Amino acid sequence: MLREVRVDDADAVAAVIAAANPSRAIDAEEVRSWLTQGLVDANDMRVLEEDERIVGYVDVFVRGDLAYLDPNGAGREDELVAWAEAHARDMGAEKVRLPVWQGQDALAAILERRGYRRARSSFELAVDLGEDPPPAPEWPAGIRVRAYRPDEDERVTYEAQEDAFRDAWDWRPQPIEQWRTFELEARGFDPSLWFLAWDGDEVAGICLAFPEHVGNRALGWISVLGVRRPWRRRGLGEALLRHAFRELHARGLRRVGLGVDAESPTGATRLYERVGMHVAVRSDSWDRQL
Repeated sequence: MLREVRVDDADAVAAVIAAANPSRAIDAEEVRSWLTQGLVDANDMRVLEEDERIVGYVDVFVRGDLAYLDPNGAGREDELVAWAEAHARDMGAEKVRLPVWQGQDALAAILERRGYRRARSSFELAVDLGEDPPPAPEWPAGIRVRAYRPDEDERVTYEAQEDAFRDAWDWRPQPIEQWRTFELEARGFDPSLWFLAWDGDEVAGICLAFPEHVGNRALGWISVLGVRRPWRRRGLGEALLRHAFRELHARGLRRVGLGVDAESPTGATRLYERVGMHVAVRSDSWDRQL
């Protein structure tokens, strides 16, 4: 039976997700945060229960006309996806999208039978920093960088992120309340690891770094790296990234990761390769019109 998720399901849900996708970073604390912080509405989440044991999990997250689905449960994805599609349709979505991570060939076959098609690839990249401090950044002329100030920089950081990603493949407007939940309330948030590059009184680019990734305290994480259009092609993205590497290294971290659209129109993948990052995990986005 499919039923709503409860907070005390967190351990079982995390185990189901990890079994369905060993490449994915997940733990029970992360699952609990989806409920307790309102990252996903409880009405949009379901567990599949069999013989009083949780064997599957799915959620639906709608942004604009697009619904993102997250089915997990080896061998039971058809049931989970069917519910998620119907729920997304009831919420007014016109298209559904979900990730298939490397090794999830059975899920890809199910989606193909249901009329999905692979639309795009994404990578999780990582770099090993070593023991010596990473090279210092070279800042473009006129740029100064400083850490995020919670009492002053919330609105300008949000607006800079929205603007920088406006030409991204899957961009949809994000309300500031949602941005606060995903970024300011994320695990490990430390304003001293959020870097704003200023050109006069305008934010030219941002780099939002975290000292851990989903409980992995050995992996620093770049949640957002964005440069606004007028300041692109000047080396600002690379400078921000190298600045973050040095700060995370100073905190004792020797490995840093981030996620990227494999076909980013800004050439982000080439930038990351230039600073020594390599592909750790690949996932494909599969789409279907409802």
